[in-house]
Amino acid sequence: MAEKLSDKQGLAMKVFDIVFIFALAFACVVIPVFLKGATIVGEGGSGIGDQIVWNAPGYFGTLLVIIVFFVVILYHSVKNYDY
Repeated sequence: MAEKLSDKQGLAMKVFDIVFIFALAFACVVIPVFLKGATIVGEGGSGIGDQIVWNAPGYFGTLLVIIVFFVVILYHSVKNYDY
């Protein structure tokens, strides 16, 4: 009985570890990107009449970097777990 409880706690800790790493990666990568974008758009006066220009290569490049970062983090966070 104690082993089953320990296994459940071990699985819960693995899941928590992965979720924590993803949340930390989100906070460190995605939030500054949005803040930088908000700062750039907000410059130049009152903001009335300002247009947001969507840069597709920049957007998809940033998205690709974020996805690759998450894949690398996920790989390194689960490679040492025994299933």
